[in-house]
Amino acid sequence: MSDEQDMERDERRRALSEAAEWFAQWRSGEMTEAQRDAWQEWHDSGAQNRWAWARIEALSQRLGGELEDDDRQAVNGVIAEARRRRTGRQRLWNGLASLMAMAVLTGLAWQPLGIDDWTQRWGADYHTATGEIRRVTLDDGSRLWLNTASAVNVDDASPGLRLELVSGEVLIDTGRGRLVVETPNARLTPLGTRFDVRLGDSDETLSVFEGAVKVRPRAADRASEASRVIETGQESTYTSRSVASPRPAEPAGDAWTGGVLLADGMPLGQLVEELGRYHHARLRVAPEVADQTLLGAFPLQDLEQSMRMIDNTLPVRVRRVMPLWIEIEPDRVASVTK
Repeated sequence: MSDEQDMERDERRRALSEAAEWFAQWRSGEMTEAQRDAWQEWHDSGAQNRWAWARIEALSQRLGGELEDDDRQAVNGVIAEARRRRTGRQRLWNGLASLMAMAVLTGLAWQPLGIDDWTQRWGADYHTATGEIRRVTLDDGSRLWLNTASAVNVDDASPGLRLELVSGEVLIDTGRGRLVVETPNARLTPLGTRFDVRLGDSDETLSVFEGAVKVRPRAADRASEASRVIETGQESTYTSRSVASPRPAEPAGDAWTGGVLLADGMPLGQLVEELGRYHHARLRVAPEVADQTLLGAFPLQDLEQSMRMIDNTLPVRVRRVMPLWIEIEPDRVASVTK
């Protein structure tokens, strides 16, 4: 391991230890305004600190919601140990390591991706982190926009160009050459076009904005019969065995390439779910207000601004439980006033 790698490892260990201490203070419920300001200064002072805080919060949210009572008490004990800080930073690191190990042993993960998926994403030719949107121009003139937490591989060794969508979502504006897109469920053959592909848990969604795209499912009994061409202005959801009948595509479905989510009567629950893809945060919408609809352009990468827009538009209360834990509830005061 190089000196540079050693330094990075030590820096991350330092940041995680400090994050554990800050998190313990947040959990105590005894933080003063001055301490909150100090936490904010620490959080904003470096990328490693922000990374460490996101990891601690993500793990805590998973554990807090899914562990049994006995395990949750054990986790709280680890956090309490961090708070006491009796034996220095090494004990803090050991406590944090124990917390992570407990997550593994109980079958949980601190990120939605498993190790294999995580390795595939970050080992891909082009990839993005959570919240990142990236534009890539290929040798044949094709342009790609990778959405948050996405990855693609590019193979130009065979005739034409072959893209493999490993994870997430990509918008493709085809160039002058032949192009094929491979996904876990299908092979897509664009016919001079601009289209978007998004992977889901079990199915995938194709939206065509220009031209047409042929979808050929991988596991269909007769792939030729199961294939379907999706035309301009259409979108379809497909699995490895079948392609659903096309429906009208959202006209502004590619607005995310400019960092914007356009809502035209979009339910609040759906909007917040979309925003959550771009942030290391826990966003919860109370069922009573989840169906309220919004109209507007919401900045995908500015969570604070989007929350303010929601708060100012709907009769709801945006409540920050912790820095990266936000709950949206009915505004009781507004309801009484009405």
